[in-house]
Amino acid sequence: MNNKFSEARYDERQTAVRGRAFKWAYGTLLAALLLYAVTDGLWDWCVPFAGCALAISVSLVPFLFICIFGEAYWWADVSRTGQFVSIALLGLLNLGIAVVAAANGELVAGGELQVGGANLSLGLVFILVLVAAAIQRARLRREGEDE
Repeated sequence: MNNKFSEARYDERQTAVRGRAFKWAYGTLLAALLLYAVTDGLWDWCVPFAGCALAISVSLVPFLFICIFGEAYWWADVSRTGQFVSIALLGLLNLGIAVVAAANGELVAGGELQVGGANLSLGLVFILVLVAAAIQRARLRREGEDE
């Protein structure tokens, strides 16, 4: 049975690139969680949800950059425009939530980064990914490799 999210959408080279990306993301996640655990033990600088979301956000960066620049990010049978729109919406929605939290004075409370900090970090990562994907797409179009 081949569901729509199976590895069959990627060729062997893309699967190898994604494997390398997963390895870097996992290592980054462990390092970020370790840093969070150590700093949280010294002082309460954020709520646990925000700390974990920050670690996840940091680990998404190497994963997505390796996949994007290794040309293992796009699914062959899905509109790239739709993927760009999805990434942009996720980034803008998360940034919007963070801006509302900041405007309401709820981004930082009692010296601790609140849940809005998670939205801020995820929004920034999605916008960063959107920019990287646009750069890669433009590069591929210049080289005539984009489908």
